[in-house]
Amino acid sequence: MAMPWTEKPVAAVCPDSLLWSLLAGVPIGLLFLIVAQLESKWFFFLFLGGLTLAASLAPVDRKAYYLTLLVLSLPIGVDLNLHFQPSTFRRSTQGFSIQLSQIPLATLYVIWGFRCITQRLPFRVSTTGLFPLLVVFTSGTISVLLAKDPLFGAFDLFSLSVAILLFIYAASAVRELWEVHLVLFTLMTSMAIQGIIAIGQHLSGSTLGLEFFGASERFNTTPGLAALTRVGGTLGHPNTLALFFDLLLPLGFSLLFCPMRKRLKLLLILVVGCGMIGLAVTLSRGGILSVGLALTIILFARWRERTGLLRASLAVVAAGMLPLLVLFGPSNSIQERFFEHDYGSAYGRIPHMQVAFNIIRHKPFFGVGLNNYTEVGRQYDHTPEQIVPLWNSPVHNLFLFVAGEIGLIGLGAFLLFLLAIVRTLLPAIRSPDPAVASIGLGLLLGLLAFLSHSQVDYCNWSLFGTLWFLLGLAVSVGRLASLPSVTYTKRLS
Repeated sequence: MAMPWTEKPVAAVCPDSLLWSLLAGVPIGLLFLIVAQLESKWFFFLFLGGLTLAASLAPVDRKAYYLTLLVLSLPIGVDLNLHFQPSTFRRSTQGFSIQLSQIPLATLYVIWGFRCITQRLPFRVSTTGLFPLLVVFTSGTISVLLAKDPLFGAFDLFSLSVAILLFIYAASAVRELWEVHLVLFTLMTSMAIQGIIAIGQHLSGSTLGLEFFGASERFNTTPGLAALTRVGGTLGHPNTLALFFDLLLPLGFSLLFCPMRKRLKLLLILVVGCGMIGLAVTLSRGGILSVGLALTIILFARWRERTGLLRASLAVVAAGMLPLLVLFGPSNSIQERFFEHDYGSAYGRIPHMQVAFNIIRHKPFFGVGLNNYTEVGRQYDHTPEQIVPLWNSPVHNLFLFVAGEIGLIGLGAFLLFLLAIVRTLLPAIRSPDPAVASIGLGLLLGLLAFLSHSQVDYCNWSLFGTLWFLLGLAVSVGRLASLPSVTYTKRLS
């Protein structure tokens, strides 16, 4: 199968669309004048809401339009915190977080329901992973009820609810092959944008004026005259941007082995290159190592199919010389980050884990409550370093963090949920179709890279929209790959 990215024909510009553009301009202009008097965050949300509402009246495929908006908005850190509560402790969120991506997500649910009603279609919801996910949500709810500060717990429970809705939509409503192609194209576009922003931030030594969209001030470490500058794109923290690249770089790299037009492959090479450079300038050691291992596995798997085991092994060894030259060659910021300027951050993760184990021993069933870890964790910090007040941060290990907040029951259900996603991807990885197999392998190794990296870095798991969307996409890809060959061939035509 060639990769046309989208097999749905694009409608030609017609007089109706031109008329709609003229008519829509008047109310949009009036809306702009009205909301321009508000605070910038409210201005952006209301004006964007008006634009998306006006776009709903345009003669275009509304589902494709809002699906594109949803994927593009996932890594953009524009949000409102309703009922905002200040806190001296590190929190996942300090209010009911209304994120930019929730606007197209809500619209997509409306479109989905409307089409099911008007066209009398069954409202089919994928059940893959739903039961353990329900247990995760139930454990989170109980943990909030038992938490020291239930209000902050409710904030994070709301975010978890939105994440589950995002997963359900991607797993259930992305059912056609052209929709998968559209999503892949948009994901690669999003990765290119974040890569370009990261490179620009690194070269300019600034946020590029993107603070409103989620960019944070540079993370600098300055020993003497040496300065290491880390960038975070529009996701804020460098490690968060690295986690974003963890998910998408293996997917993009795996797609390079699909049969596609030369121009498209060249463009994809440039996109993956931007992502790799973007990951490098985050200076995230966990991200660089995790992605490097994932890309090596993809390279070995694909070359073994084409050249055999021995030649593939030699090729991987030869390809591995490049990162070794970066690490052990002339002095550079990546080398300094790995070997010189650690400032105890790697060692500091060990006492953080000791605190997490203390919490789990004392509250094994439902933890300390969502969004309560840093505040309550100080009571269980018996380390000489007093690491929790020093860092004011949760443990840098996703599974320990989940167990500490919602207990071992919630962690067990979360692991079963992830296992269900991996299992549903197996038919795609084993597919005789090279494109489907590449998509499945890329999604799987992106997820594994993310999970391995998140064992040594903090991950705000309930708010990481790209993770939840890709988990749902994995279910959709696995379902498409499981279709009988006759039906599947029909969908490819």
